[in-house]
Amino acid sequence: MGMVKKEFVEHEIGLEEVRAGLDWLCMYGKKSFQDHTGEWVEVRCAGQPNFFDANIEPIAHEIEKF
Repeated sequence: MGMVKKEFVEHEIGLEEVRAGLDWLCMYGKKSFQDHTGEWVEVRCAGQPNFFDANIEPIAHEIEKF
């Protein structure tokens, strides 16, 4: 019984890592979808310039948690 529980816990940890990865992709990744005309549209994460150095800080997409 202990081995089955250990495998189940490892499986749950793996699922949490996958969910975290999917959340990151939804917030910072590229989104592709078809608009009302049927053409494919690509939306990338917006960026905000930083005035103190040359880096551009990403602005994450909003996602809904269920």
